[in-house]
Amino acid sequence: MVLAAEIEGIGYPLACDFLKELGFVSYGKPDVHVMDIFAGIGLCPPKASSYQVQKAITQVAEAAEVTPYNVDKVFWLIGSGKFYNHPHIGSIGRKKAQFIAEFNAMDSPAVPRTLCDKASPLR
Repeated sequence: MVLAAEIEGIGYPLACDFLKELGFVSYGKPDVHVMDIFAGIGLCPPKASSYQVQKAITQVAEAAEVTPYNVDKVFWLIGSGKFYNHPHIGSIGRKKAQFIAEFNAMDSPAVPRTLCDKASPLR
């Protein structure tokens, strides 16, 4: 992504965030919350690159028939616990570890795993 390479101090996740906040809903932000959750539930290896996680966000979005922006927002809300646009909820605290534990406790062969294996790292 040219933004990440050309603008000092902006990496791949912030470049994706910039684009999604401008209305490009084909991007999610592979931030620490999304990366931790995707690694924790087995969608990506623990050391997956931001690019690999972005590709996994896109694959989850395609499977769910929603935008990568929507996938990013759901996992960010789980990870951060900041429901800032809801007047009665506000912040519920991070639920990342609880979500990962409950997800991994499910016994479902329908849950796809290791989506990141299909995406090569950005070099």
